[in-house]
Amino acid sequence: MFKIIFNREGFPERLRRLREEKGLLQRELAEKLNLSRVAITHYEQGKRFPEWGTLQKMADLFNVSVDYLLGRTEHRHNHTSNAKDKTETIATHKTDDPMSELPDEAKKALEEFKEFILRKYGKGKE
Repeated sequence: MFKIIFNREGFPERLRRLREEKGLLQRELAEKLNLSRVAITHYEQGKRFPEWGTLQKMADLFNVSVDYLLGRTEHRHNHTSNAKDKTETIATHKTDDPMSELPDEAKKALEEFKEFILRKYGKGKE
């Protein structure tokens, strides 16, 4: 189980405002979320708080972030809508093989040493 951090006083007002902006009655919102009208009333009055899945459905329906719905941010969305402001993350891979950074001459010397050690202490000795 996890604990949701939120502004209790902000959520009821935000939910009501978002519902009204969308032109929905409590009954209509309840139908869209597969809840009772009483549940919506309790959410808007601050008497009850929705489960995580319901919060996500609400955020999707109103096209806002869950953080906005909870009163944790004033930004309605977590992303920018302007393509030029978007950033792209490119992952790079650094090998864990220290030999990959050595010059070819050093790699060859290490391979020869490895073969010497295997012949002397490993392979062929029984």
